[in-house]
Amino acid sequence: MSSHDIPLLPDIVGPLRSVLGSRVRAPGTAGYENALAKVFFPEAARRRPACVVAPRAADDVTAVMRVAAETGVRVTVRGGGLSSNCVADGAVMLDLSEYWDAARPVGDRVVVAGGATMATMLGVLAPAGRAVPVGVVGHAGLGMATRGGVGYLTRSLGLTLDHLVGVELVLPSGDVVRLSERSSGEEADLWWAVRGSAPCVGVVTSAVFRTHEIGSVWVDRAVVGLDALATYFRVAPELPRDTTMSAVLGYTSLSPDEPVVFLYTACASPHDSAIGRARSAASAVVAGSGSSPLHRSETSGRYLAGLPEFAIPAAGGTEPEPIRLPQPGDGPRGSFFGKAAFTGPTLDAAVADALVDRIRAAPTKACRIDFQHTGGALADVDDTATAFWGRTAEWSIPLNAIWDDDADADACRMWARDTLQALASHTVGVYSVELRPGLPETEAETRAAYGGNLTRLRALRHRYDAMGVLAPLLP
Repeated sequence: MSSHDIPLLPDIVGPLRSVLGSRVRAPGTAGYENALAKVFFPEAARRRPACVVAPRAADDVTAVMRVAAETGVRVTVRGGGLSSNCVADGAVMLDLSEYWDAARPVGDRVVVAGGATMATMLGVLAPAGRAVPVGVVGHAGLGMATRGGVGYLTRSLGLTLDHLVGVELVLPSGDVVRLSERSSGEEADLWWAVRGSAPCVGVVTSAVFRTHEIGSVWVDRAVVGLDALATYFRVAPELPRDTTMSAVLGYTSLSPDEPVVFLYTACASPHDSAIGRARSAASAVVAGSGSSPLHRSETSGRYLAGLPEFAIPAAGGTEPEPIRLPQPGDGPRGSFFGKAAFTGPTLDAAVADALVDRIRAAPTKACRIDFQHTGGALADVDDTATAFWGRTAEWSIPLNAIWDDDADADACRMWARDTLQALASHTVGVYSVELRPGLPETEAETRAAYGGNLTRLRALRHRYDAMGVLAPLLP
């Protein structure tokens, strides 16, 4: 059965429209199709929800949750639209992005609406020279921000969720709660869960983050041979907190037939001595290759919009195209299958050799292995202090299998799974943003993603979502 053949549930559209009117978009309408076309993950965009609802206020979300509970229909939430789980066949898709992509600074805090992207948040903070650490692209929304948020400032400032100081949350019952560090009793349990697993316990309609003064960030980028990877694994963990050294294994027109290591070193300190130390570390990795770098450049810019893309430059040092959110009318899109492991600082030459073999075995040249450098401030918070698990990680390693031809689908999925196994002995967790329900490995990856917090999370899920309106990953 194809996704277009999934039987719809007409009983949900009528009850929702009786309460919310035109904010409910049924299949076949322009509003429905356009909302799906804007979802980033092609796999998710091709699913067929029962309807799309674009709420204007928390009361609208309350209405959706109550009708869904009464009719036994699931609800998914589309904020930034980057999650592969923001759409499900036969479910109601709550599209927070249409009316709630907004943020406003309040002193040293920023209030973020439920459908806002991280770029929107950073944009309103930029005039004051302030920021919140986010991921490596600005398109993500509060789903990412409440489950982690790994980027160039993780080593110095921690995760995005570590800066969360308050949320407005609509529970699966439709009740609205406002949570913060002052919450007590059962609401304190929800405040714990929201920081690491918000999509499993409710819909975040508003969030408040603590901000920081952030100056210009210095970046050194180098494209080198695969033989530098072992040196990279040795050098990166030795860096101070003000510097992160991330990398990509992948293909570029700089080296059409052989994959490369792309090194992305970012220093958040304004001091020349710190930048010099970061430059020397990058040079040490470059020297770990037996050949000259194919590309190397330095720049400085405002975090995050003024920094180069986390993508390999092309021939002649041409900048890669920025990641763009899809729009209606874009035409056919490819496919993506991702995994993401947290590993400790123990990656070594043997792992480097194994991963070099894996990138050479990639079924398409669009596949890549990312090394997002963490450590540092990530470990300042205990694994059990929030629902997020993986504080001992030195790297978050997304494995990105990407293809255009359906004939490559099975090989790409197998490649991602096999590459994850190459990291197994060094893995300390799984990043929950890449969890997907219904796969053979889902249960094992869910245990790895939440570790010692899983039992508590499942108890909360059963307390607040016994009907399973949300949280398919926490049965």
